[in-house]
Amino acid sequence: MTSVRVPPAEPGPTTPAERPEHPAASRTRARARPIETHDTAIVDETWLGRIAATDGLFVTDERQRIQAWSSVAQRMLGYAPEEVVGKPCYRVMMGREVAGHPVCGPNCPVTRNARRGRGTAAYEVIVQARDGSPRCVQSSVLVLEGQRRGFRVIHLLREACPAALLPPRPARQTAVQDDASPLVESLTRREIEVLRLTAQGLTVDEIAERLSISAFTARNHNASVQRKLGARNRLDMVLQGMRRGLV
Repeated sequence: MTSVRVPPAEPGPTTPAERPEHPAASRTRARARPIETHDTAIVDETWLGRIAATDGLFVTDERQRIQAWSSVAQRMLGYAPEEVVGKPCYRVMMGREVAGHPVCGPNCPVTRNARRGRGTAAYEVIVQARDGSPRCVQSSVLVLEGQRRGFRVIHLLREACPAALLPPRPARQTAVQDDASPLVESLTRREIEVLRLTAQGLTVDEIAERLSISAFTARNHNASVQRKLGARNRLDMVLQGMRRGLV
């Protein structure tokens, strides 16, 4: 009889760590692994897709309309996405230089550069938060071009400008001196109307509707009243107006 010698089988892995993993199982575990976001705000913008950033982020189109607004931007400035998406960015941000010169507006330098396919160097700007208070931020700009000369501008915002760089507030005076202050005399009739409506608890948009003016104009009046009264925010503006007998 002919005998056949069978070679001994090679020893295989005996523990889960030694056994080779099926590729499908590896992919499943990778999908299940949590992703660290590090306070990342994620927005979905139709034209660009998904964007993630830890800075305040908003996206504008060729007509300067806000297309996306992140949760970090909301925490910084107080506006919810549904309040700003679709609106011109300059009516929301109301940006100006530390010295007071306006930065934001129709066809601003950032948009003009984007139309030429150029970027814009990072800059510091004082913007107006939802409560009317000034916030100093550094803005970085990314321009993404698409088909048919379309583009999107991604704005990244970071806290900047220490308080020492903000315009100094006028020195506080006594109540008698305040009553005769030239700051009061410089308020226009429309600014006094805005001040009194603010004291009634109306928002800037509600004031604009009540006075039949644009929200952009109403915010300009609001900012002007705060500047002339030396107020830090809308609440302080009302208190200053009450002290001067305007409310």
